[in-house]
Amino acid sequence: MKRAALPALLIPTAVLISSGILLATAAAPAHKLGRTKAVPKGVAARIGSLIDPAGYQISSPKGPVCTVWLVKNVAIRDKFKPSLSVKYPFTNGQLVGLLQVHGKNGYTDFRGQELKPGVYTLRYGQQPEDGNHLGTSELADFLLALPAKIDQDPKPIFGFDDLSAKSAKSAGATHPAIFSMLPAAKAIKTASVTHDDDHDFWILNVAAAARIKNKAAKVNLRFIAIGRSPE
Repeated sequence: MKRAALPALLIPTAVLISSGILLATAAAPAHKLGRTKAVPKGVAARIGSLIDPAGYQISSPKGPVCTVWLVKNVAIRDKFKPSLSVKYPFTNGQLVGLLQVHGKNGYTDFRGQELKPGVYTLRYGQQPEDGNHLGTSELADFLLALPAKIDQDPKPIFGFDDLSAKSAKSAGATHPAIFSMLPAAKAIKTASVTHDDDHDFWILNVAAAARIKNKAAKVNLRFIAIGRSPE
């Protein structure tokens, strides 16, 4: 995955022991955040059973743009320590949630690849540290979209080549469909969609339910749901 230039946000993502979250829309009027009550159709039963039906729908004045659902309890690594480039305590290839693209709105991933209307799984991945990706971004955390019709097993997809190839089918391309994740500057108390005026990014901010060993927890989750890299 080609790393694209991102805002210099280098504060570690906090993993917090806390209770539920409220809903708020902290964004310009152009996009609003709402909630859903059901998992979308077209999702494998084994994956659907793990998804929280209360999703997050981002709408423009023309109607819904995309909806994101998260797993009921996001798996997080024990004793995780963030690094300069990796801020999230996730395992490569793990299931994080679902994405539904609505209408014919020219919806794209972070690289500008168009995703057709439909349902996709979202899995965590890191940009490989090789000669093709050096110097393009300081952050390695991404969500990859995979067509829900081919991603039917909730177990992590450990092989990067396999994960990348399956994600590439989302855009009918050779490159995976990716969404850049950003670290949180502070604990997220209410779910919101915020606008980055400098880059025209719409960022979904959620305190995702998680578990550390057998204790309930929250993990601050932020990613660019709408917007593309300038490169």
